[in-house]
Amino acid sequence: MRIALLSLLTLATTSLAAQVVVTEVTYTHSGTTTHDSHYVLPPLPGSPSNWTTPVDYSHGTAVVRLEVFTKPTNIATRFQICFDGSPSYACTNQAPAYTTTGVYTWTTPFTSFYQYASVNWAQGVRNIALILKDTSNGKPSPENVGATESAKYMPTQLRVTVTLVSAGSTYVPPADPDAGVVVLPDAGAVVDAGVRDAGFDAGVDAGSSEIDAGEVEVDAGQVVVPAPDAGSDAGSDAGSVVQQPEPVAVTEPDGGSGHEAWEVTGSGCSGAPSGVLALLGLALIRRRRRN
Repeated sequence: MRIALLSLLTLATTSLAAQVVVTEVTYTHSGTTTHDSHYVLPPLPGSPSNWTTPVDYSHGTAVVRLEVFTKPTNIATRFQICFDGSPSYACTNQAPAYTTTGVYTWTTPFTSFYQYASVNWAQGVRNIALILKDTSNGKPSPENVGATESAKYMPTQLRVTVTLVSAGSTYVPPADPDAGVVVLPDAGAVVDAGVRDAGFDAGVDAGSSEIDAGEVEVDAGQVVVPAPDAGSDAGSDAGSVVQQPEPVAVTEPDGGSGHEAWEVTGSGCSGAPSGVLALLGLALIRRRRRN
């Protein structure tokens, strides 16, 4: 059982380590951000320090995904990745020449690298250089070709992802390569994260609750008379539906307890209804006649 568990763990580790991203960056390649058209940065944290073991990347492949957001002209351009190791450096193949914005992906077997044997891959690499070139393998930076010629190639906004795929494994593209990149046009993933949507939905729900409460208040106002010191808002809401009646005490002829009666809206009367007074008058007249 223990041996089987260890085998599963080993298999899972090997499967997860089949590929690793060593560069993931969005930047503007220009005369001020590069030197000799090289944009240099260290490998991402978590990159292996040994590219030969326990996972052998040095006999695998390097996959470069280049996303071009902006380009100053439609002149043909190439791109290349170089790894600065010990004692020297090695480079991938160049991208196919591109003339417009878009996504370009190419794969280079390690053993096909320029100067593959000049790097001790067991020591990993110190830095990774992202190099923009012309179609003659020249580096069109201002210090090399002058500002006018360089302006045909840069500034250009790019996103570069370099993935190492171990020997015997197959490259698996990221499910959502744009996830988490703030500078991209679809950076509304904040919105997708629920920050704005949640607030909007909360506002709608809260508004609905207030409306419902107002409807209940109006309905209650048709039955229960608000206190004299009730807020003006509540009074105006109730009045917009039904004019609030004022209670009046009516003494029954037989001396019984009083009860509240509602004056009729718009009658203009503030005392007992005229029909009640007429009945009282007839009762008194009949009593006198009987006496």
